Amino acid sequence: MGSLMAEVRGAEQLEAALNAVLASNREELLIGLCNVSQMGNWLMLAQECRLARDNEVRRDARGLHWTGELTSELHDEARRSGRGILLLHAHGGRDHVPGLSETDASTVDEILPHLGMLLPDVPHAYVVVNTTHATGWAQLDNERRALDRVTLATNPLRTWTSEVTTCEPVHARDQRQAAALGELGIAKLRRSTVGIVGVGGAGSQVAEMLAHAGIGRLVFVDPDALEDVNLSRTHGASPETVGQLKVQSAKAMVERISQETEVLAVAEAFPTKALLHDLRDVNVLVACVDGVQPRNELNRFALRYAIPLIDVGTTITPEPFRVDGHLSLVMPGSQCLRCAGHVSEALLGEEMDAARKGRYGLHEGRPQVVSFNGILASAAVTEVFKLVTGFSGEAPGSREWHYDPVRGELRAVRLAPGRCRECTWYGMKGDAV
Repeated sequence: MGSLMAEVRGAEQLEAALNAVLASNREELLIGLCNVSQMGNWLMLAQECRLARDNEVRRDARGLHWTGELTSELHDEARRSGRGILLLHAHGGRDHVPGLSETDASTVDEILPHLGMLLPDVPHAYVVVNTTHATGWAQLDNERRALDRVTLATNPLRTWTSEVTTCEPVHARDQRQAAALGELGIAKLRRSTVGIVGVGGAGSQVAEMLAHAGIGRLVFVDPDALEDVNLSRTHGASPETVGQLKVQSAKAMVERISQETEVLAVAEAFPTKALLHDLRDVNVLVACVDGVQPRNELNRFALRYAIPLIDVGTTITPEPFRVDGHLSLVMPGSQCLRCAGHVSEALLGEEMDAARKGRYGLHEGRPQVVSFNGILASAAVTEVFKLVTGFSGEAPGSREWHYDPVRGELRAVRLAPGRCRECTWYGMKGDAV
């Protein structure tokens, strides 16, 4: 890893305020209160974002200024809530990194050390954006770091970077994809990281398709080794790989497909301290797990760090033969897996009761068919493409689809309006939960 930097990440509230800043015909000040994560790069999760009111700022030829009363008000609110302060405004232009004006530079040197002294336990940031890029600084106590990016965890994902990046030439292997998704879409895929938790039947197929698509980086998480029973549905597996870790088999499969995709293989069961660090900065998280408890932990993790979560699962009942497969897209600030009914106290209790009685869990050893997994895995990868490349336009909020191969249906399911306690309690809380 290079020099440590900082990221500002948010969802709908930050998006609305940031769009207003960019659309205004005058200079505006965006104020946000941020929960934080200090693992590696500082991550500031922006909430309660608003534009400063006219009585809180003044504008002159030298730029935008704000009153001491506003600084005092922000300090009091941040101190009460234990959150960091984000100050952001816009300069004109695009396709270049905006520079800090003389007023910006003096403000950074004045306000950030002041906030760092008054509120030393969390980072605070001063950011300047234009329509494509961002620059700025974050301060924690006496330490200062450069801003790396501003990310909106929306659908599609939006990013303002601190470096100008150019589209690399489209390789021959990507020409037909580029014809559909555009050269910029291919460039976004190359710069994206996807975490896959569970690389068995469905997860291995997700990994295979993303490798063919030329995704930039994959993080595989699975503690298990391949057994004979896995050969009927796990892509990349063969009799020779029985006994090998699933993550190593998946990594070898990806390396055969694409030399451009970097793979981090972690043979651990989520969550561990290492995995919290490795998965916190992925662009999209794909859950292909069987148990209710790991699904519950991943749901909470994605909510805490504002990461879009795609959850895949299939339940097969042999007699009478029924199949219910689901694909859930959980977006920050919208409904979660508890809202959709895939996690509940009743299901968690049933799973724990089975374990106490020495029986396998609710889902371990259950029936599986490779093609059923494949339909859902393919749909999950398409949702990754939508999030990363934006080919389908804006599609706000969480959504769900159910797959019934008996009837030959893949249908959208409307989620109940509103959000559950899990969404509001864990949403964008960073390391505080």
